[in-house]
Amino acid sequence: MDKQSKTIEIMRRIGAPRLERIRITGILQSPDLASLTLLMPGGNNDPSAAVLKLLGTHSINIRFINKYNDSAGNTTLCLCVDAAFLNTAVDLLDTNEKSLNIRDFMYHQRVKVISIYPHKERPRIAERLVTTLRMNGIHILSINNASSVISCVLHSEDVEKAVACLGDAFELP
Repeated sequence: MDKQSKTIEIMRRIGAPRLERIRITGILQSPDLASLTLLMPGGNNDPSAAVLKLLGTHSINIRFINKYNDSAGNTTLCLCVDAAFLNTAVDLLDTNEKSLNIRDFMYHQRVKVISIYPHKERPRIAERLVTTLRMNGIHILSINNASSVISCVLHSEDVEKAVACLGDAFELP
């Protein structure tokens, strides 16, 4: 168990102070999707555009995308696609793994994206979202934060519990 998990477990046991609910203007959830997470080289050799082009040429709709570079210079690309196209996407990535220089990839068959819309650019929304979900034992597969929306990818079976616990942290519309 890593240090963060130990900290969360201690906070669960002793109880964290109940914070004031933050007002948001909206919360949406996607239909059932599938997620793909690819580990690729970063820098000038980043094949992200080629991956997107390959999926696009096969009419695979991407509903969520998150890309980040780690401290070792690798690029991680997380994509959510329509669940019906997961097998096609996996087959394409398997077939083109070497030519796209994909080091590794994994997928989750049933995920959903929950998106929260802050009220008037209210600060600390992402922090509250992540803390609330982690405190309730919900694993976030990926998160993307923009000025007008914060979206996170969750296992489909966790979404109902996530929305319920977010109702305690946020003043839902």
